Amino acid sequence: MSTTLEAAAGSAPAAADASTEQLQRIIMTTRDLPAMPQVAAKVLELSSDPGTSARQLQQVIADDQAMTARILKIANSAMYSCSRKIKTLTEAIVMLGFNSIRSLVVTSAARNLYNTRSSQTGLKERLLWEHSIGAAFACRLLVEPRLPALTEEAFLAGLLHDIGKLVLNQRVPMEFDQIVQVVYNENREFSATERAILGFDHAQVGALLVNKWKFSPALEHVILNHHNPEALSAEDPLLLYLDLGNRLCHRLGIGFIDDAGLEIEGCAANRILGLPAAAFDDAARRLQETLADEMEIFI
Repeated sequence: MSTTLEAAAGSAPAAADASTEQLQRIIMTTRDLPAMPQVAAKVLELSSDPGTSARQLQQVIADDQAMTARILKIANSAMYSCSRKIKTLTEAIVMLGFNSIRSLVVTSAARNLYNTRSSQTGLKERLLWEHSIGAAFACRLLVEPRLPALTEEAFLAGLLHDIGKLVLNQRVPMEFDQIVQVVYNENREFSATERAILGFDHAQVGALLVNKWKFSPALEHVILNHHNPEALSAEDPLLLYLDLGNRLCHRLGIGFIDDAGLEIEGCAANRILGLPAAAFDDAARRLQETLADEMEIFI
């Protein structure tokens, strides 16, 4: 367990011993955290190995036909804007590259965790997933023209930043329902409400989950700190872009929060990055078009 995560686990108020114990029970015990699906875990392992060939990656993914089909659908979506239709998994790997395939595999795996097509899935799960995929695309749209090397990591940061909410919804559903009601009815901030009711928040849970899934320390850090303004720094552009992508989704009402007046251009993250208003207008337009035209691909 990393030092960062140990600090997070211990950051609940000292008086809230029961809450701390609950955090331990929910997220420190391996069996209580969702496992990364086997195929996705293998792809993550292979894609981080410079010696892996496209054929090796193709052989692993092809074992999961549903994942293969979703990858091809997403690869042919407007978000990737390929010059020609991608017909096979091999073509997708060669044309998009290992990092993009890694993102698509994680997207497919995450979609299954949210179980968006299940008859048991309700509004909460749908809104959580829509916000997650919206934030992934928002981060991608903002980063790609400026720091292309960070594009896929930014996509994953957006996709997974609220994964802790999914865990809370699954593990403590009554408390999570209470949190949602307070956020809706009293216009309270989500993570502050979680800390008031549980003694910890979804950022701590999410950071522990991506640690278990063996993602990068950088991704773990931004998920842990995505509601921590003191962590914003020019040395951590991934966290800055995640903050902006998340805000853009809140401004557009993608997910639980709908705040059309939310400040983006003058917020702390953008005072560091200095993106012009036109960049947010363009990203918002493209994001809304993508979700309107192609959301069914991701559901």
